[in-house]
Amino acid sequence: MERRNPPGERIQDIWKELEPIFHEEADKGDAGGWGREVFEETARGLERYRVAGPSDEQTKALLARLTPQAAEPERPRFADRLPHAEPGSAPLWVALIRFIAPQVRLFSKAFWIVSAVIMIFGALAMPLVGRNGINSFVFVSSFVAGIGVFYALRSYGTPMSKLEATFPVSPVEMMMGRLGIIILYDMILALAASVLLSLTGQSGPLFAFIIGWLAPLCFCTALAFAAIVRFGPRIGAVLSLAVWMAQFALRDVLGPFYFMSDTGYAFWGSSRMIAFVIAAILFFVACRTIRNGGKGDKGRYDPA
Repeated sequence: MERRNPPGERIQDIWKELEPIFHEEADKGDAGGWGREVFEETARGLERYRVAGPSDEQTKALLARLTPQAAEPERPRFADRLPHAEPGSAPLWVALIRFIAPQVRLFSKAFWIVSAVIMIFGALAMPLVGRNGINSFVFVSSFVAGIGVFYALRSYGTPMSKLEATFPVSPVEMMMGRLGIIILYDMILALAASVLLSLTGQSGPLFAFIIGWLAPLCFCTALAFAAIVRFGPRIGAVLSLAVWMAQFALRDVLGPFYFMSDTGYAFWGSSRMIAFVIAAILFFVACRTIRNGGKGDKGRYDPA
């Protein structure tokens, strides 16, 4: 074991090292009333915060675990090579991964699993619910996307958002990266389910079915995003849920604004175009709100 000096001897040794400096400052008149007695009293008070160092056995155990890793350097991961890629020469898909990859760690395993399970149930319910003129898969996919936005932006309006505002990445880029994860993951799940439903004859024309759920998914994602940054998480959640339930309850009454309809709906094509246009407008409004929210003394984010 490592030999440790008693506290009294350790304080005396420290004072011997500091005494010449103290006398030099005293000659200049900058000692400020400090002397050996004050130093020893302060040092004894700090002894309670002293943490014991590792023993020789612990140090040897650590070296034994690190030696094999130091002998054979770890191969650089793809995620580690991305930041070193030149922005001008990197292809678009590499830039997209570099933009989104740092945000993936914010999503827990439960999020990936629950989203996939809910999407699967929505696809399995199509043969049963579709008889009533309701496309269960479209409702479920849009619902999962909206809930995912609230999960991804759960730090908005909290003290964590002020900490995130100090990062090199702007709040708009950070939130768009998280939304990109939501949209891409839900699209992958929905595409896989669409292919399976198409093979079993439940979806009709595959391309029309994909457009059928893609427009509501983008609309609900943009609506949740804009509602959160405009009204806050609580009011935004109530507003988004109210719009989603209105789609479910009113349906044909909404006319071309019924975005969850099936391909047999009279306003199916126009409703999809309107959904895409409104989604683009909501994304624009949300981004402007975030940028303007950091301006002035009362902004949500500290001015840069």
